[in-house]
Amino acid sequence: MKKEEILARLQEIEKIKKKISTLNTPSLPVIPGGILINKTETEGNKPVTRVTKPAVPVNKSNFKKGISVIIPTYKGEKVILTCLESLHKQTLKQELFDVIIIMNGEKDSTESIINDFITKTKMNNITVLYSSTPSASSARNIGLQHAKREYTVFLDDDDYTSSNFLEEMFNYASPDTTVISQIVNVDQAGNVDPTNSINQQIINVEKKEHNDFMSLNMVATINACKLVPTSCLKPIQYDSGLKSGEDVVFFTELIAKNDLKFKVIPIDKQVIYYRVLRDNSVSRQIMTFDFYVTQRLAVIKRLDKLIGQTTNTQKQTFIKQKINAQSTFINRYLKENINDWEQVVEEIKKQNLSYMPYSIVNRGLANKLVISFCFPPYVDTSGNVMAKRIRNMNEIVDVVYNKMDKVRERDLKLNTLVEDVIDERFEIPSYPSFSNWKAIEAFCTLGIDKLGNTKTYKEIYSRAMWPGSHFLAYQYKLLNPKVKWSAEFSDPLLLDIHGQTRKANIENPDFLKKANKMAAKKYKIPPVSDSNLFFWCEYLPYLFADELIFTNENQLKYMLDSFPIKKVKNMIKKKAVISPQPTLPTEFYNSNKSNYSLEKDKVNIAYFGTFYQTRNLDDLFSGLENVTEELRKDVKLHIFTANPASLEEELKGSILAENVKINPYVNYNEFLNLTTSFDCLVVNDAKTKQSKAINPYLPSKLSDYIGSGTNIWGIYEENSILSGYELAYKSELGNIKQATGVFEQIVRDKKNKTVSV
Repeated sequence: MKKEEILARLQEIEKIKKKISTLNTPSLPVIPGGILINKTETEGNKPVTRVTKPAVPVNKSNFKKGISVIIPTYKGEKVILTCLESLHKQTLKQELFDVIIIMNGEKDSTESIINDFITKTKMNNITVLYSSTPSASSARNIGLQHAKREYTVFLDDDDYTSSNFLEEMFNYASPDTTVISQIVNVDQAGNVDPTNSINQQIINVEKKEHNDFMSLNMVATINACKLVPTSCLKPIQYDSGLKSGEDVVFFTELIAKNDLKFKVIPIDKQVIYYRVLRDNSVSRQIMTFDFYVTQRLAVIKRLDKLIGQTTNTQKQTFIKQKINAQSTFINRYLKENINDWEQVVEEIKKQNLSYMPYSIVNRGLANKLVISFCFPPYVDTSGNVMAKRIRNMNEIVDVVYNKMDKVRERDLKLNTLVEDVIDERFEIPSYPSFSNWKAIEAFCTLGIDKLGNTKTYKEIYSRAMWPGSHFLAYQYKLLNPKVKWSAEFSDPLLLDIHGQTRKANIENPDFLKKANKMAAKKYKIPPVSDSNLFFWCEYLPYLFADELIFTNENQLKYMLDSFPIKKVKNMIKKKAVISPQPTLPTEFYNSNKSNYSLEKDKVNIAYFGTFYQTRNLDDLFSGLENVTEELRKDVKLHIFTANPASLEEELKGSILAENVKINPYVNYNEFLNLTTSFDCLVVNDAKTKQSKAINPYLPSKLSDYIGSGTNIWGIYEENSILSGYELAYKSELGNIKQATGVFEQIVRDKKNKTVSV
């Protein structure tokens, strides 16, 4: 081959090499040691720098040996010289590192300072880029696009490093490892602080052979003092839409999408990143709603998305820790601006987050203590009602309740009813019992011990179906006489559903003696010899509570008339407040979509509940049997109950077998959603005429039905509270003719509605 042909071939090869080298690099004019102008577009009236990710996967073999140092600078004329001088003093050979400075936003004299420095030091490994967008995030993204070395280090324009920083970082570098140096804070006066919390964590783990993002959780998500393989950084971008916390999101994503080891350089080598604390640093920000709430939620929103992008539970835990850290800012804001709590919660809910640590947001903010022996996540109607009460209070509370694993199932979804309004939960590990005094006494003793180490409350609120709630509240009131005690009765306690006295002894004479002494001292009431636990569970709140909550007027009258100590009747009346069980906001009816199927051509009627002697389905079944066979074909009765098997057996072979669909209970959140799906919901009174002069009960499910927007059929007892409610359909308990008529009316209404549509 002739010499000319060889030269021509070599020139062709060089052209091909140049084309290959530009595949991962934007086609922008680079002037080594000079200025590169980054092109911008306009969006509205604002200039916007467009930064795109590489179009092809990152190829590690394309990177040059050494380190790329990325420095964003915005009006850095007063600080950047110290940063540059520390790079000039590096012991690492200049041919092994590049410095990429990205000037962003409005210009000042920084450009000339850099050029003068390059001329003076002959540091021709410095490249300067310019973006008109005033954003450190965008600047770092541009820097990453131009990073050509194996490893990358981020350096802020007002920070600086020890002279051995890059050399030692490079010595410990490997393609699967993030290398960590020490980080020393420097204040405005030049005072250094090597004892800051981040550096202390670094020092504490330095001797460990293996470290990871969990052991270095603080340093893992800051820009400073770390060297990272460039191939891992290239596919990720800083979120320029964030005003702060973009480093947390960036490095959390890096951890979520890579399996990097972490190596701390031995402390005795004194490899140091000097971080200069500025007046506008995160720790020194003025407390504004924008920074402490809006910007923190923007970061949390990005982090929350990352949880679903990894199946690694340790990484998911790490991401949640980062969300927790951001949430502490919101908590600090609320401690100074508690009147903004509702606005803060509203902003949180707008984010539709899968994870939000309300316990951190609300930490230390509760002035009210709620005592509810059974409470979510335990599955129990009384616990759900108390959760609704708290929801209705619309303030942050602490809750003390009993550990109920032995008698109740747990459903963590129930926590969503109140998680945003609870500060602290105190779960008491006593044996759960409705009537055993020793178990209730243990609950009170352990509860007082637990609460004795916490704050003092302005109010306490106890709710009893479970007597333990009122006994603990009484004990707390004795220790804190100034606290306001509100005591709610879900139902009468002394007398049961049949009007018979419930009995269980208080096996502690000292307790009774002290209670009688307190009653005599405060109200001059003679001692009571009765040791019945259920008597005292009503009597103590009557005497010592500041407010008595009853769910309806009949309940108040019945408990007043049946209580044996007549002297307290006027006292009860003065303290009494009628407060029907609350209804949840509409949002809770859509939080857990049910896939339960309905026959759209049928009239779908639902009943939710357990059956017993005083409350059963006799009216429903008899009424449905009485309608014509043709009309019965149009009706589907859906029953959700605790024991579906026995009911299925009872209906087997009957004329209603095809009309009744029997189901087990669904969880409460799904139940709420289900109530919105039917044509009608049935609620029935308990039968009390044979045992009580007045019906004191109002079914708790009525309050849930009311929020569903679905028509309600009330099967009421004469003069009951249910009988006075304005409902779409009503029939009197035991009146089968009326029940039959309601079935006929519901079918007619459905057909008329279908025709009108």
